Amino acid sequence: MESIDSFVERLASPSPAPGGGAASSLVAVVGTALTSMVAGLTVGKKGYESSQKIMEHVSKRSAELRDELRNLMKMDEEAFNKIVEAWKMPKSNDDEKASREKALQAATMVAIQVPWRIAAASQEVLRLSALLVTYGNRNAITDAGCSLEFSLAALKGVIQNIKINLKSLRDQEKVEMEQLKIKLFLEDSNQIYQDAMKELEKKL
Repeated sequence: MESIDSFVERLASPSPAPGGGAASSLVAVVGTALTSMVAGLTVGKKGYESSQKIMEHVSKRSAELRDELRNLMKMDEEAFNKIVEAWKMPKSNDDEKASREKALQAATMVAIQVPWRIAAASQEVLRLSALLVTYGNRNAITDAGCSLEFSLAALKGVIQNIKINLKSLRDQEKVEMEQLKIKLFLEDSNQIYQDAMKELEKKL
């Protein structure tokens, strides 16, 4: 798996890929590291006996999500490259134009599906962070709060990739369904974040 240093160097280059989607996934990876840390600081600690099963779940799931999000960083880059490949296809006659458009639509769907996977994983990190605000070690509550911020930023960032790729879809019914899905997803995510932040502010 590519090192973070290597990825950041490529991200900083003039190349369009990797871009915001992969970067958003990396931000969520940082969130999973923090949730793992806070869970680890809670397991076995006096006063948190009733939280042990929750912490074990958070720890296990955080590790799984970290691996998933690292893989999605690469998948997001590959999805964009497929769109570039479709753009470069010949279009000198009707058959070529039809083949190019078909490939472009298929690549665009992948470039929508992968960011959705990043967004869903990031929202799960957000939910784990919220659990830590409620049940985790209070001495590390600001670390849980940072994970809240990072995971929300990650999902909001990658949703932008979905929005811009929707402009390339010809299926208007699909576009409208995706737009509604985005609206509901963001409303749900913002509510999780706001509820957790209220709890965090009480404990600071």
